[in-house]
Amino acid sequence: MISEAVYLHYLDSLLKGDKKQCAQIVINLVESSIPLKEIYVQLFQRSMYRIGQMWEKERCSIASEHIATKITESLIESTSRYFLNGRYSSKLAVITCIDKEYHELGARMVAGFFEVSGWNTLYLGSNTPQASLIELIKEKKPDVVGISNNFYINICRLLKLIDQIHLSTPDQQIIVGGQALSGGQSEILSKYPNVKYISCLDELEKFISASSPAN
Repeated sequence: MISEAVYLHYLDSLLKGDKKQCAQIVINLVESSIPLKEIYVQLFQRSMYRIGQMWEKERCSIASEHIATKITESLIESTSRYFLNGRYSSKLAVITCIDKEYHELGARMVAGFFEVSGWNTLYLGSNTPQASLIELIKEKKPDVVGISNNFYINICRLLKLIDQIHLSTPDQQIIVGGQALSGGQSEILSKYPNVKYISCLDELEKFISASSPAN
């Protein structure tokens, strides 16, 4: 469990753009055996949600929000490496954001979770063109494709992408995450037999466990 004092220290350092201090706080948590999921959710996710709220209330500049985002992106990547434990799987996950989607922190966390679970991971990042993703899927034949969609206005693009993936690779398993489908909106995916909505890291953890070769 990450204490409130540690969280507030990290948030303050993040708002100041102090990447070194943020990194040191994370290292201290890793050395204290805090699980990766708790660092992702209780530190990275919580602090960025807070900064987003501050930006909406004009208590934080766009520049400060962008700096915080870039620091968090780099820490997600570096933190994941501490939890690599020598487990290896032949399975492959392709993780991406929907076209016109620029918020990629959630997708980065998902990629990190797959990596520490031993999966091979191809992370495409934000604003991935549909045609390029389709070609990659046909070439690499991943076991699962993860798609992040945070903006409601991009749901039509999401459905179009899923249709195109199924047209080119009918049996492709897909997981979808992001705030756009929270609050019951995920029901629109029920017509797709190979598509699953993942609402949180707990659900992702269960999905990866159930999809691992040992199971």
